Amino acid sequence: MRRPLARPAPLLAAVFFFSGLASLIYQVAWQRLLTIPYGVGAVSIALIVSVYMLGLGLGSLLGGRLSERISRPYVLYAAVEGVLGVVGLISFRIILSLGQLTAASDPVVSFACLFAFLCIPTLLMGITLPLLTTIFTGATGDFVYSISRLYFINTLGASAGAVLTSYILVSLLGWNGCIYLAACINFVLAAAILSARRVEPQAAASEPLTADSLGRAAYLLVFVTGFIAIGYEILWYRVIGVLVKDSPYAFSTVLAVYLLGIAFGSRAIHRYMARNPEANRRDLFYILQFLIGLSVLLTFAGYYHLSRHAPIGDLTRLAFSSDLHPSLDLLSQRPGLSLFQHAFLLLDVFLWPLAFLFVPTLFMGASFPLISALALSRRGGEGRAVGTTYCFGVFGNVLGALLTGFVLLPLAGTERTVLAFALLGLMFGLAPRTVGRRSVPGAARFACVSVLVIAAVASCPRPGELYAAMHTPPFASGTARFVEGFDSVVFTWQNGEQMRNFINGQGHGYRPGPLFYAEAIEGLTFTPSPRKVLIIGFGAGSITEAALLPSEVQQVTLVELNASLIENLRKFPVTNRILGDRRVTLVIDDGRRLLERSGERFDAILMDPLRTTTAYSNNLHSRQFFSLSARHLTPGGVLMVGGVSDSAVIPRTLLEEFPYVRAYPSFSLASKASMRQNHDRLERMLGSFDPEMQAAIWSLAQDAVDGATLVAATSDYPSNQDWRPVSEYYLGLQFRRLLSKIVRPHSPP
Repeated sequence: MRRPLARPAPLLAAVFFFSGLASLIYQVAWQRLLTIPYGVGAVSIALIVSVYMLGLGLGSLLGGRLSERISRPYVLYAAVEGVLGVVGLISFRIILSLGQLTAASDPVVSFACLFAFLCIPTLLMGITLPLLTTIFTGATGDFVYSISRLYFINTLGASAGAVLTSYILVSLLGWNGCIYLAACINFVLAAAILSARRVEPQAAASEPLTADSLGRAAYLLVFVTGFIAIGYEILWYRVIGVLVKDSPYAFSTVLAVYLLGIAFGSRAIHRYMARNPEANRRDLFYILQFLIGLSVLLTFAGYYHLSRHAPIGDLTRLAFSSDLHPSLDLLSQRPGLSLFQHAFLLLDVFLWPLAFLFVPTLFMGASFPLISALALSRRGGEGRAVGTTYCFGVFGNVLGALLTGFVLLPLAGTERTVLAFALLGLMFGLAPRTVGRRSVPGAARFACVSVLVIAAVASCPRPGELYAAMHTPPFASGTARFVEGFDSVVFTWQNGEQMRNFINGQGHGYRPGPLFYAEAIEGLTFTPSPRKVLIIGFGAGSITEAALLPSEVQQVTLVELNASLIENLRKFPVTNRILGDRRVTLVIDDGRRLLERSGERFDAILMDPLRTTTAYSNNLHSRQFFSLSARHLTPGGVLMVGGVSDSAVIPRTLLEEFPYVRAYPSFSLASKASMRQNHDRLERMLGSFDPEMQAAIWSLAQDAVDGATLVAATSDYPSNQDWRPVSEYYLGLQFRRLLSKIVRPHSPP
């Protein structure tokens, strides 16, 4: 039984909470900023996440060793927080410098530079967990209680940090302001922990070691379970990303719910052990892994089968019908949907993760204190046991992330990967000899697991069926093609001349596409001599198709981030013909990285790769990217920016880099020189389409605004900066509009 808490425990709890909060602010902000120089491709993001996690693992290993060799862990912890604060203060400038020096480098150099930057702060973050465990155990005298309580408080703070950063702080402070806030928290924590060390903990008998300790074998187990756990997280994020359309809030929300489940699971396990002190911890750990696999199977298979029927099918179609998750249509009282539907679209970015993640992560959270206790083989080694356990878990995470993302998903698909991980979890059901106070014979365990395995295989959807259930077909009939690669899930439908294309649930191009034709035609007819054209994003090929119409165009460089998209579209004759044009050079890469590496200049740059409200869109819609584009334009060259979900912020941002901007309702043109339209080229390009399509294109190219009128219309709006993504994190802008209507209800929209 644990003793009453000593006086410093409430202060220590607050320190642990805000330590987790600050760490997640850093993680979200750093990972997001590092995609600017290194790209948002699957390889780049995997590098960033792997280096980050590797530093945490090595730090926890080091912290475990240090916790045994120092007599004053308070002082070391305060020093760690202080140094972390200093690193945080300078980290923003370091990231900007890395971008300037290494953006054009190959993956090996990128990995080295990433590690050089992240190794110090992530090592420091990793050190904190073993130190916190040593400090808290010294204040309570109960290791299981300490690690359970600590993991609960620290992870709860991390969950809060993930939500606060993306939903509030980035819109108020920008990424740089988020980092500076986290650094200030570090300094406050350093001072707080130094004051807490003056209060001596009460003396009490220590919790006895249990006979079911696993010793070093626990590290192998936590490596395996860490491998599976990160695999699940990747799978959950992919599935939920399709449901909420690659929302910029999806990653932080999934992470927050994941951490929230782990936090409450960690808290629950100590309560269970306090009520059942005679329970065999080893058997309980095996049962938890079995329950993780079973709950994952139930959620995935259950969702798939229920999605064929109301209400799950109706909610899936409702989510698929909206481009914004969360949507604030409920607050703006826009007509079209019922109150319930508006409320669901406001909250579904939380509801889907809760449905898929919360129960399995409860069991995951309960597992860590147990396996840490099972790794403890001697008194006084609590910090080392926790640090080493965490380190092996993180190493399992890194390997699991790489193999799941780059091997299992492309080869087996989501459905079979989920099944494989879940079946591995069910195998743990063969190990426990007792369940509660009852002994379970081996034959009974084998029979139970065998039945569940057969049921799992029978109920699991085949490759592509899960995502087919999530996508609402755009046509009553036609052909559907599907590809799941390491980078995305792609669905393309064709019905005669009609085509709709979806990447991770988000619409990316359609045919016939009058809007995309209008974007390309306006961009090329305002370009004096469009011989060399750069196109960022292929979509369904409409912009590239239109760019090939003028006889003046000699070279089209097409940069597309998504290799799976190209693989899928080559199955259709119309898009394969466009890709096969002799003037087209296809480059699979991040558009920003391509320009950073290339010294080539273009007469026109045409880009409509994604909506401005999609995750990572700010990398292509910031002032810094527009400045980079301007340097790659020939004199008189034109930049066309499409995918504009907000008709004011993008023109406002373009005006900071280009003296001449022409804004249409759905796209904008910008140039360093005065723009004049070539009407002969316009007539030739329009003449390639039938009269009905010409009329549609013409209507979309009207109502352009430029000059002083555009400057006045956008003067009250902020601009996108690399570190202040106004359009991407659209909630801040929408709340600002709602507030202005409340303050000035009669002002024009």
